[in-house]
Amino acid sequence: MTTGGLGSGPPPAQEHGSRLPLWSVGVGLAAVLLGVQSLAASTPFPQEVLMLLPSEGLLAGVGDGLRRGYGLAMEETRACGLRPPGHGLGWLPQEQDPEALLLGVPMPELLIAPPAVNLLPFGRIAQSRGVNVLLPLQRGYSLRRLPSQVGADRIWPVLPSRSLEADRLAKGLLEDNKGKVMVIHDGGAEQAALADRFVETIEGNGGWTVGPTNDPQALVEPDTKVMDQLRDDVGWYTPTSLVVMTTPGSPLARAVAELDLPDNLTLVWPFPVREPLPLAQLGVDSVSRGPGWDRFELAFKQRHGYAPGLVEAAGFDTGQLVAVSSLAGQTSRTWSLDWLDPKATPLDLCDALKARRAGKPVALRGAASRLDLAPGTPPAGELRLTPLKADPAAIRS
Repeated sequence: MTTGGLGSGPPPAQEHGSRLPLWSVGVGLAAVLLGVQSLAASTPFPQEVLMLLPSEGLLAGVGDGLRRGYGLAMEETRACGLRPPGHGLGWLPQEQDPEALLLGVPMPELLIAPPAVNLLPFGRIAQSRGVNVLLPLQRGYSLRRLPSQVGADRIWPVLPSRSLEADRLAKGLLEDNKGKVMVIHDGGAEQAALADRFVETIEGNGGWTVGPTNDPQALVEPDTKVMDQLRDDVGWYTPTSLVVMTTPGSPLARAVAELDLPDNLTLVWPFPVREPLPLAQLGVDSVSRGPGWDRFELAFKQRHGYAPGLVEAAGFDTGQLVAVSSLAGQTSRTWSLDWLDPKATPLDLCDALKARRAGKPVALRGAASRLDLAPGTPPAGELRLTPLKADPAAIRS
């Protein structure tokens, strides 16, 4: 079992050549992993910002991209004439309670939570310790329950919810007059929630669902019997589109791709589609974009030598929010985010800092979203559809 730990360190600094600025914490450049019991003694002064990252598991690797995006925002903050806020970095194993990790540790002005976390303990931390919590990589079903949760008034999702993908797909089908749909999913909680959201959106805008119950069907075990029944249902109810809420390459995705379905049917997926099939397909790119995406992408490529994705953009937007909040905190006791005004004209970071110095509410030009977030409410963003025409020569696979 990995032990959680905290440390402190300088903001990301420019490195030589094409090396990525993987800034670390602790004494010098070494990351120090400290036991939970020694955290209070090892933290002699509170950091202004504390970023928690997963120490293990499938999500452990996203920390690099997140920090690169965040570091780019700190470099821009310095170029705008403002000292980047001091930060600490902590590692949180998936099974560890963040309340236990932070017990006895001075609270930062802002707490940045790891990706895809259980929001309940972070809500309790926000309420009991009076700290605002940023969620740079929280997109799933938990966001739907967030507004009614303890501490929601201090929790700020940085990325749009995945429900935006369902909304975009529904809108795209309606625009193509393909709003008569049958909806299936693989039984996972996340995919079931996406299916429900899709049905809610398409039925609320003039489309309708068909099928044995007119509700999304869970096909948990897509064996021959189940898929034969699905083929018969499609032939009987004649939808124009079959919406398949699952992940790329899943057993359900493969089974649907291999199924002999009517040529006039469109297959709809909650991810980008690139491989042709004998049927038309519609997917959606999950990388949401905000008004500042082009500028961010160019700067990131120049700095790091590769094209950024959603993780890097989330890190950059988190850094922008931290920078402006730190300026607001110079004139108040807490680093609140009440300066955000979704009705204002979005500004690049330097202009936003100037506006805050003048005491004005501002809106930021987000890279991954419009950054029109509110406590407990994720921002909006733009998602691109990925339509793919039918290829009669394609092999079902």
